[in-house]
Amino acid sequence: MNLLKQSAYYAIGIVMMKGISLVMLPYITHQMSLEEYGSLEALILLADIGTILFGFGIVDAMYRYVGTSEGEEKRKLISNCFTLSVLVCLLGGIVIAVSLSSLLTVLPVEFKAYQILLLLIPTMLDGVISIPLTLLRMNSMAKRFCILSVGKGVLQALMTFVLLESGFGIDGVLISGAVSSVGLLLCLLAYQWQEMGKFGHLMHSKQLLRFGIPVLVGGASIYMITGLDRWFLASFVGVEELAVYAVSAKFALILGLILQPYAMWWFPNRISILQQHNGKRNCADKGLLGVNLGIIFGTMMILIVPGLMRLILPESYQMAGTIVVALLAIGMIKNAGDYLNLGCYSGDSSYSQMWIQGICAITAAGGYFIAVPTFGLWGAAGILALAYALRLILLYKVSQSMEYLPYHHIRWVACIGVGIFAIALSQFLSQILTDVPELVIGLFLSVIALLFFIKCADIPIPQTILAKFGKNHSHV
Repeated sequence: MNLLKQSAYYAIGIVMMKGISLVMLPYITHQMSLEEYGSLEALILLADIGTILFGFGIVDAMYRYVGTSEGEEKRKLISNCFTLSVLVCLLGGIVIAVSLSSLLTVLPVEFKAYQILLLLIPTMLDGVISIPLTLLRMNSMAKRFCILSVGKGVLQALMTFVLLESGFGIDGVLISGAVSSVGLLLCLLAYQWQEMGKFGHLMHSKQLLRFGIPVLVGGASIYMITGLDRWFLASFVGVEELAVYAVSAKFALILGLILQPYAMWWFPNRISILQQHNGKRNCADKGLLGVNLGIIFGTMMILIVPGLMRLILPESYQMAGTIVVALLAIGMIKNAGDYLNLGCYSGDSSYSQMWIQGICAITAAGGYFIAVPTFGLWGAAGILALAYALRLILLYKVSQSMEYLPYHHIRWVACIGVGIFAIALSQFLSQILTDVPELVIGLFLSVIALLFFIKCADIPIPQTILAKFGKNHSHV
């Protein structure tokens, strides 16, 4: 299956599995008050850190070792990864259940014990589910990945709708997430068993954990950057402000979903591509393509999303349409750091990225403590931008020192230039064309900007399609 076809399947699957909260967002914000939605977001923040901890960096270890192994050795590594994930899931669940009363007392928002337990189910299972899902991607089984992801998304959406209409509120969202995760796991178990053949292999655990634990620490550090802002908002500003910020962050996450199809192909295969003939050149080009796609789609979203948010969200969320612009720009910076760090993963450990993430996390935590109580939402956004800019610089410098890649930097510079001009022109037209809706101006300029991006050869895939199209028609 070629790259474009795989990307199409991944796009559908990711949107349905991870984008369900985005699809349901306008409906949910109309069904819940600002306080209720802010409380729900606090629960989601708990799930986010839980997902990182239960994942234990094992998926990144799979990318590193399973992708470059073959035969029986590969099956043993797959079994080892799955066994470790199950053990982490069980041990983590027990620890949380035992310490539940203490956990409830330290949270900034009041919750019931059963709500935490409902949240624990999909959070625990996420680490286990990620193993067979990663195998599907590594084995280029994009169609099956898509079918399973769509099934989970449809089930979760239908249950959320029915339970909210029945008056379950926050509990309805938690129940639908738990049931859909259990269903997805059951559907994946047969394939997982087929790939590993035997459960319980632990011989490679030291090797896997040596690589995975630094990734876990790095992931926890990233959470300090992207999660502590909302914890500080909940503690110092209130859940109503948290709700506005969270809605903005949800819309900004659409950028990540748009980029996921390419990322789902690139990240599992980047190490093997590096080891191929002319691997450095290919990795540099493909990594820079990921950066440019982030700039291109981020620019288009900045032009479109604020007007869309003001159109579909309740009046109480209108401030979110302004905050989202800053969060989308930050998303572009984060995406660049994700793609320009291959050198940090090319060796047998990932300690370099762990230290980088830790430095950025400490910077962010100190910044939030100072800025959020004084500047509120904008203080959180400002510190978030500072932390990710520092992360990008450090990851690039360290990665290049470990594995130099010949990037053509003029490509992303051209993308940035087109994006800045398009956004500035949008602001100018919105001021002089006051009778034209903001969304209409944004849609028009996003199409024009995309044409300039293609013209500047910043999107090589459309050029390939056009070349093929021209070749096919040259024989007519």
